[in-house]
Order: sequence, then C-alpha cells, then structure tokens
Amino acid sequence: MQSVVSPLLPVLLPLVITSVLLGVVFARLFPPDAAAGAPAVRFIDITAESGLRFAHRQGGDEAPTTIGGGVCVLDYNLDGRPDLFFVNGSPWPWEESLEKRLGRNSALYRNDGQGRFTDVTALVGLNGEMQGMTAVAGDFDNDGLPDLYVTCVGRNHLFRNLGQGRFEDVTEPAGVGGVENLWSTGAAWLDVDADGWLDLVVLHYAQWPQEIGLGQAFAVAEMGRSYGTPTGFFSVPPTVYRNLGQGRFAPLPDSAGLRDIDAETGRPVAWPLALTPVDANGDGRLDLLIAYQNHPTSLFVARKDGDFVRQSLANDARQEGAAASLLSASTLPLPPGKGDDERFQALRAASDPTQDSPRLALATKLGVALIDLDLNGRPELFSGNGVAEAAVNRFETTRDFRASPRLLWKPTDQWVPLTGKVPDDDATFPRVTARGIVTADIDGDGDDDVVIAQNNGSPLLLRNDQRAGQPWLRLKLIATRSQPEAGGTRVEIHTPRRVLAQTVAPALGFMAQSDSVLTFGLGDDARVRKIVIHWPSGQVQELKPTSLNRVMEIREP
Repeated sequence: MQSVVSPLLPVLLPLVITSVLLGVVFARLFPPDAAAGAPAVRFIDITAESGLRFAHRQGGDEAPTTIGGGVCVLDYNLDGRPDLFFVNGSPWPWEESLEKRLGRNSALYRNDGQGRFTDVTALVGLNGEMQGMTAVAGDFDNDGLPDLYVTCVGRNHLFRNLGQGRFEDVTEPAGVGGVENLWSTGAAWLDVDADGWLDLVVLHYAQWPQEIGLGQAFAVAEMGRSYGTPTGFFSVPPTVYRNLGQGRFAPLPDSAGLRDIDAETGRPVAWPLALTPVDANGDGRLDLLIAYQNHPTSLFVARKDGDFVRQSLANDARQEGAAASLLSASTLPLPPGKGDDERFQALRAASDPTQDSPRLALATKLGVALIDLDLNGRPELFSGNGVAEAAVNRFETTRDFRASPRLLWKPTDQWVPLTGKVPDDDATFPRVTARGIVTADIDGDGDDDVVIAQNNGSPLLLRNDQRAGQPWLRLKLIATRSQPEAGGTRVEIHTPRRVLAQTVAPALGFMAQSDSVLTFGLGDDARVRKIVIHWPSGQVQELKPTSLNRVMEIREP
C-alpha cells in the first residue's frame, strides 16, 4: 500500500520545529513565576543581646493616654547603619513621683551594623524630657544630615543634626513648636511647594482650653483617663510649616488645604493619628493619606501651587503610588490603577473592605508595616495587632491591651494569616502592646528586620532569619535637581519576567518611620536587565547593576 505524504508537510514541519525551539528559548529567557508557596520566614527575638534597654512610659500608674510609643529609623552619623530613636513620655503635670524627679527621656541607639546598639542619647544631646508621641527624620537645612522632629502633648521639638554626633534643639528660632495646649501626633517632612526645601506637616490630635489646663481638661471629660478626645478637648486642623530657609519656618494659611471638616459638627475631623505620603496620581508629587482614629482615611492630592485638595477615594483614577508602611486606623477603599507599584497594590488590597477572607481590620489595629520578608518580590504584611479602646471617653484600667502580632501573606487575591516558624520553631509572637512598627536592615544581611515599639513597655527587635537565599538590591537615591531626599521618584527594576516598582516617599506609619532605603527582593529571577529611575525633575536615568546583593547609592544626573 502506497503511503500518501501531504503536500503541506514541507511547509508545516519547519514551522513546528521553529515553534519548539522558540518555546525552549522563551522558557529560558522568561521563566514562569514561581509557585506562590508560603514565605520561608523565621524571626529570632534578639532584643536582649541587642543592647536595647529602652523602656517607654506614658505617665504614672494611671496614664491618661495609651496612644504613645513612637520609633524612628535614621542614620544620624551617616555610617550606612540604621540607628533607632525611641520617643518617650514623661510624668504628667499633676503627678508627683520619684520618676518625675529623676526625669525620663527619649533615647537614640547607635547601630554597630551587626544588630547591636549603644545608647548615645546624652552624648548626642537628645536627653531632654518631653511628653513625646512620635518622631520623624528629615534634612530640613539641606546639609546632608538627618534632623529630628518630635511631636508631643504640649510643645513639639525640632533637633538639628550638627554633625560630629551632636544635635541642638532649635525649636524656638525655627518657629515649629506650636502652643502649650496642643496635642500633636503624626508628622511628615516633604517639599510641599517644590522649592527645594523640606516643609513640615503636623497633625494635631486635640487641643484643650488654655485657661483650664491639661489636668482639668481630662477631669471635665468625666472619664477617668482616656486617649480619646473627650468633652474637655476639641479638634483642630493640621499645621503646615513652610521652610523659609536659614532655619526658619512659617505656618501656611488654611493648613494648605489639609482641612477635613466633619459634616455633623462643622469642625475639623477629630483624632488624626498618622500621615502616609503616596504618589496617588503618578505626577511625581507626594500626596498625603491622613488616618483618623474613628473616621475614614482621607486622601489629599498635592497641587502645583503648594496646596492640597481632598479627593474621593472611591472614584479616583490611580496610575501609580507607593507606601513604605501602611496606615493603621481605617479601611481604605482604593480603586485599582494601571502602573501601581507593588507596595501600593498591597496597601489597596489589604484595605479593601469587601474582602471576606481573614484580613487586617485596620480600624482596630495600631501599627502595620509592609515588608518583603523572604525577598521573593512579593510583600507580606506585619501587623502589631495593637488594641484600641472601644470607648474614647473612658479608660478601662482593667483591660489588657496586649496582643500577639500577626503576619499575613497573599497566596491568591486575599490576605491570610501566615503560621509556622514565627518567631521560632515552637512559639508564636509574644503578647505586646504594639504601637510604632518599623522595618530596616539592622544587621546588614540584605533583608529587613522588624522593631516593635510598645506603650508602657520595652521594644522588641525581631531579626529576620529567612533561609530562602533570594537575591536582592537595596537602593539609596540622592536627588540633585529634584526635591530633597528624592521624594516622588519612581524606581523600576526590570527582569526578564516582570517589572518591580516602588516610589520614594518617607516611610511613615502610625507612630513610626522606617528606613528610607528601597529594598527589592528579586525572587528566583536574578537577571536584572536594567534599573530605570523616573526623577520628579523629568530626568529618566537607566543603569545596570554590576552585581547583586548590595546597596547601591544612585545620584540624580
């Protein structure tokens, strides 16, 4: 029987062979994404051996607030190692105690690069007593050194970094102290008017009548003690201080548009807690999310004239954005947007109130951070599980405010708790009264570690001992033409399989500022084709790293 060969065979056979060869080539150049297995994460509590001896206190036996407990990451001496500044409270005016006579101070701890710290507070001149809430670092005088601003109950404080390991209190000449009867919480350094100088935005939790004093204001509230704003207090809008240069600031009128008015009371929305800068519309200018204790989060978009305008979160188009840490006190229904970087996508997804699976209930948690723990290119959520009081007019003295932190990951489209070796083989996280949570590469091994500041307790330092061994890059950007500290700069890491993106912004959350260095976990795709940097000045810079697993310092051309 004679076989019949199709006349199409000579045409089809080369096409089939070519397809197979192309498939092999593309499989090697563009490997499929790794299966989204649970992150290989392991924490070790190294607080005891780290040298962190700080203990936060917010008053005496019956503190009128449980909200405090701030922590700030900064490299105050420019040695490339992230240092830690813990904000302390102090005895209240009506308290008489040994602690009051001895004094109580915030504390700066210098990092040796191996995860060990030395208390240098007195040495650097930061040992003044104050009823502190939180602290933010920023170079307000453009001398290359990070300065510190501390928010307080009462007068706030600005400490200028003089170099040579010394700080100086310059609050009075700078004009940023506020008034004695004001209670401030979150703050942020950013260049509001794009003039090349960092301006200062400060949230005010509450104010009390100056004529009655703080103690009487608490008494009027009929409450015993509370960290909510009771009857004896009233709400006030934020203050935006414009940097005039030469160490001087001036408050901008009408809070530069950062007025969020409560429709029921006609007054500014009460109890703001935290600021998180984001680039919500991809224009290279940093916008602001303001989180409140008992009110939905508000988005204020920066305009070219230096003011902000409040926007609806439900309908705004979104092109890109970033948040180095998450807000803590509200759901945030952000719409999806093309080009969002991965951090902002995680912020939006974690805050989606329509999710039915276990997720972060941001309205009842204090302190949340986003962190790629195993450097696989997919971030996880670290929640301090901070507990808030149910009623703002009554302090529940018998209530236990401690809770175990939680770690969540996203295997599909929803956040779920991660169980296993956290923080070690046989134990879960200890119960803490978590407030500020920061992330930084404390020991210089490329992955971010976690520091938890407690209210009326000692901090917790958790070393990230992930064993995945994934490649990484850490980028520190230096602006020369764009706004100071490169705020609003979009950074892209291009690999054969995907593009990882982050936007530079102060890494702020509730009572916390994390490390400003960008960490990119590369997962199983170590072939970085190029780094593309979109500077707010309009410059687009491209470069290719000569090696991985290192910190790159990149200067704007």
